[in-house]
Amino acid sequence: MTGQDFQRLTVRAAHLRNIGALVTRAAYRVEVHGRHHVPTEGPVLLVAPGLNLVSAGIVASVARRPLHTLAPWASPALGDIPVISPGIGAARWAVELLAGGAAIMVTTSVPPIGYLLAHGPMSIISVVVIGGSGKVANDPPRLRSKIQVYFSAPRTIEVSSDLFGSVDPCEFRYVSGLDEMVRQIVADETTESGRRSGRPVTGKVHQ
Repeated sequence: MTGQDFQRLTVRAAHLRNIGALVTRAAYRVEVHGRHHVPTEGPVLLVAPGLNLVSAGIVASVARRPLHTLAPWASPALGDIPVISPGIGAARWAVELLAGGAAIMVTTSVPPIGYLLAHGPMSIISVVVIGGSGKVANDPPRLRSKIQVYFSAPRTIEVSSDLFGSVDPCEFRYVSGLDEMVRQIVADETTESGRRSGRPVTGKVHQ
């Protein structure tokens, strides 16, 4: 990815955030909790497994900075990172964007989050959206419905060879170990978000 490509994606993500904010305010009643946890600069991974197109767009519109969403339905035209299994191309894009100080929101397990973390320490923020879909997970929520977005406090996983016997981003045990640590963080934050909201979090986290 050239510097021009990087700049183009950043501009597109910023433009989408501005347009999305207008649409979100007009269409839904959104409550945002922990927005201040998202740093305004520096590499950061926002982990939001299972978000659909609409709920991911809502998160991007209320964050403090432009986000590059990594998802199967993502479009480079919007500044996002499309995932085509096994996700090698998406992983390369994500690693380069993170090296440039970007914020990436991961909604899928491909490529593994552990692979991205293995390239260097960075903040991890769990994102939970409650009320972000219709009766079917991929359907949009009803107009003017209440949607709650929770950004957790940032966490940093300190990686070392003492943990998994390797710090090689291509080592399966290392990547899967980091994946499991992130999964536990997300599970804990999902439970806490549901407790705070008073609304059950079932199935995918945006239900």
